[in-house]
Amino acid sequence: MPKFTEKSLVEDYILEKLTKKGWRFVPANELERESLSEPLLLNNLVRAIKRLNAEKGIGDEELKHVLNELKLKGSGNEGLKQILNYLKFGVPIKFEKDRMVKYVRLFDFDDVDNNEFIVSRQVVYHGRDDIRTDIMLYVNGIPLAEIECKNPASFSENWFDAYKQIKDYEKTVPELYKYVQIGVAAEQTAMYFPVVPWQEEIKVNQWKEEEKDPIDSTIEMLSKDILLDIIRNFMFFRVEMGNATKVIARYMQYRAARKIVNRVSANLRGEDEKNKGLIWHWQGSGKTLTMIFAAHKLYHLKSLENPSIFFIVDRIELEEQLYTEFNSLDIVKPEIIGSIDELRKVLKHDEGKGRRGIMITLIHKFRVEELGELQKELEELSKQKETILTRKNVVAFIDEGHRSQYGTMAGQMKKILKYAFFFSLTGTPISKRGKDTYLEFSYPPEEKYLDRYFITDSIRDGFTVKLVYQPRLEKEVHLKKDMLETFLELEFEELPDETRDKVEEGVKKRLNAINMFLENPKRIELIAKDIAEHFKENADGTFKAMVVAASRKACAYYKLYLDKWLPKEYSEVVMTYNEKRDSQVIQNRISEAKAQYGEKEMDEIRKEVIEKFKEEENPKILIVTDMLLTGFDAPVLQTMYLDKPLKEHRLLQAIARTNRPYKGIKEAGVILDYIGILKEFKRAFEIYSEEEIKGALSGMESLREDFNILLDGLLALFSAIPKDSYDRQTMLKAIEVLTTDEENSKRFLEDYRELRKIFELLGPAEIKVERFSDYKWVSGIYTFYMNSVLQNQLGHEMYVQRYFDKTLKYVHRTTELENLRKDLPAISFDENYLKDLEEKVKGKEEKAASIVFTLNRLVLVEKHKNPVYESLTEKVERILKLWKEKTKDFEKIYSEGTEVFKKIEKLSKRQKEFGFSDMEYSLLLNLEKNFGEDSEFIRDVRELSDRLRDHIFNNWAVQQTARKTVEREVRRFVRRYVKRYGLKIDELDNLYQNLMENVENYGKPGSNQ
Repeated sequence: MPKFTEKSLVEDYILEKLTKKGWRFVPANELERESLSEPLLLNNLVRAIKRLNAEKGIGDEELKHVLNELKLKGSGNEGLKQILNYLKFGVPIKFEKDRMVKYVRLFDFDDVDNNEFIVSRQVVYHGRDDIRTDIMLYVNGIPLAEIECKNPASFSENWFDAYKQIKDYEKTVPELYKYVQIGVAAEQTAMYFPVVPWQEEIKVNQWKEEEKDPIDSTIEMLSKDILLDIIRNFMFFRVEMGNATKVIARYMQYRAARKIVNRVSANLRGEDEKNKGLIWHWQGSGKTLTMIFAAHKLYHLKSLENPSIFFIVDRIELEEQLYTEFNSLDIVKPEIIGSIDELRKVLKHDEGKGRRGIMITLIHKFRVEELGELQKELEELSKQKETILTRKNVVAFIDEGHRSQYGTMAGQMKKILKYAFFFSLTGTPISKRGKDTYLEFSYPPEEKYLDRYFITDSIRDGFTVKLVYQPRLEKEVHLKKDMLETFLELEFEELPDETRDKVEEGVKKRLNAINMFLENPKRIELIAKDIAEHFKENADGTFKAMVVAASRKACAYYKLYLDKWLPKEYSEVVMTYNEKRDSQVIQNRISEAKAQYGEKEMDEIRKEVIEKFKEEENPKILIVTDMLLTGFDAPVLQTMYLDKPLKEHRLLQAIARTNRPYKGIKEAGVILDYIGILKEFKRAFEIYSEEEIKGALSGMESLREDFNILLDGLLALFSAIPKDSYDRQTMLKAIEVLTTDEENSKRFLEDYRELRKIFELLGPAEIKVERFSDYKWVSGIYTFYMNSVLQNQLGHEMYVQRYFDKTLKYVHRTTELENLRKDLPAISFDENYLKDLEEKVKGKEEKAASIVFTLNRLVLVEKHKNPVYESLTEKVERILKLWKEKTKDFEKIYSEGTEVFKKIEKLSKRQKEFGFSDMEYSLLLNLEKNFGEDSEFIRDVRELSDRLRDHIFNNWAVQQTARKTVEREVRRFVRRYVKRYGLKIDELDNLYQNLMENVENYGKPGSNQ
């Protein structure tokens, strides 16, 4: 991909690549449109519906019903939900002839080339106001994807502005965004997101393809087959924390799910014997959705012929989480197999063929003693007919299941689902004697995994954040060395209560010694005080936390002592209870919880606590021992206070609870270690190779290193500028550096925002004095830059800034930055702009800078909305080039900029004097640009305007008769200048094209009155 220097070049490049991929380019004025208010290309859609549904005997009446069903659907979230389902499955219509309901297809998903793919540019739509979209992609006349482009060379615009533009357009023309499903914001990079008009903020992602940059990768995503595949199988309505939204696949989710489906399809076609696969995706990168995407596509796969799809988990909480995720999506609903009896019924259903559909069950229900007889019965049946034992259209998804996939229950499961496809999705595979995820689910050594997405990939893409740890109270509370050795040597992943009675006596003594140490109330009280102090100083008000205690008894003590140092509502315990056998300290906790939550059952209380942690202000700290250490997803969770011995995949799974990004402000998940296990990092993770856990966990000192590297890089940008000065002159020199080279400005913004997140984690105490003063100076430059250059992003910046307490407290409230903000001259662009500039700004450099930034923002960004600005675009671009020169002539920049402002004022005044509409004035300015001022032009323009009056009405540009009349009148108009100015044919054509563009841009009813 080339380095773009203009917005139009970004558009040109994307269009060229899309047409090479089979999209047909149709200019906006040649689209078969009924009106600017109608987003659908109705003629194209009607032809497609007839073509795709000919075998159904579709007639004009059914066709009318389909179009009404689409056009009359509301633009609220319920209407959009139904539209998305129509795109996926067709529109249900009653066919009078047959007196039955049939689904009328809008797309052919099986034969992609049986659809019509059109791409157009600069398409205008009418709603509450007019909008002009950069690139629109239509399939069978339905607008499905929109691309907005920004100029990569601009120092005041980036992809975020393109994203905001689409979000604004959603409100302006809601009818269009009933159909558009995917938005793409592009400049030198590209981000994509689902269109959700009622949500102010939506998650954006970057598509990635091997050896392709972001723009080319996004073009790949918009390939004909991938776009339709995403619409049908990888985009869904979702209810998240009570709010409706949409979810769209991340690139690695799409890649892995497609590999799963392809493996199944290839096996069924007899092309490949492989019938299993391991998907290793790091915790937090969206494995659950990957499974659901794959299951949805397999469920509708014709070659699988109504399959049975099992999701097999090894914990009740994982079963609940999976069911909740399914239920949050507008997708086929799964059935939970709640007991062994229910599992028997599922397997025996339909004379032993087994129930069809999607089912979730625990591995523990496949007990040999319970299902042995059933297996024999099914084996006998299989001799005469097809049963669940012999069916191939059975798929099993195994979620994590490390401890449960290698014993008798797993063996029993695989005997019953003998010919099933098995896919394991894990963030932490294991490879030990007798327990090897690779041997069980993949084909080593040639295929270790069907798809992998490692820790470093996930952090780089921003789907997870890094994890950092810090030992706390080492001398006072860490496990003694011999105890730690005991734990690391034992083949126990943890110290569950129910295991202790079963181990040999010698081991039991050593385990009990560790547990007694960890449950000591005085030790827990000391740690609780440290937790309270750390939480108040570092997380309270922005993030939440989790305490991982060694046992249920330890959990109860933690609650008791945290309440001593923090308000009671701050913390809650989430664990299982045995109300008859539990010790007194746990019984007390039960009584308190029931009093607090109105005598509900403890299971109900637990669910309520988890929901409140995710959605409400309190609780802020969850105290757990076993629950929520796998599968729990709460982005607001940043800090884990670890006081339980864990190792291997259990340790990785637990600490990864903190690795979800949160509102763009979380730099890392923080693990505070009260055990000492993380000092023995290599021992704790010895079952993994270095490559497999690279980037999994770093010491807090790595953050200090990152801070220093980023800060040094930023300071190097300003090597020629004194670092201890905050006066406007110094700040301006720094802004010059950033605005002279767009790469510098983009790097500065990205690196400073990263730096700010690290500062929030470390705080001023962790930063050496000289580093703090450097950080403060760079923050001053950032403040000056946002206020002078990026005023259009100030609203978003103020929203984000409130989460950075330490930067606000220790940096922004310093005298230097307070003075800098007060010193910034308040100059607005009005008739007094030049006068205010002369009075309030003294130096020629600052005057030149103010003029450049204002012109860039007004003229280059707003040029299509104002004929005066449009006529001055070239002059402003020339001034920007002068600004970007290494040796700047500030006097010349200021002088030429002043001339432009005077010209704006003069031209605007002249338009009023003539009483010209924007269309008329744009025509006049265009003629004067080509031939110089001539009083006859005023009369000429008025004459043309009169001739066009009756032909310019709402939607004139898309009505062929009106458009042809306007084109004819404009062409006749320009011919008068052939003799007058001796125009050649190509000059005549250029003038015609320019004037037609003026009429299209500004020609509205009343624009020539």
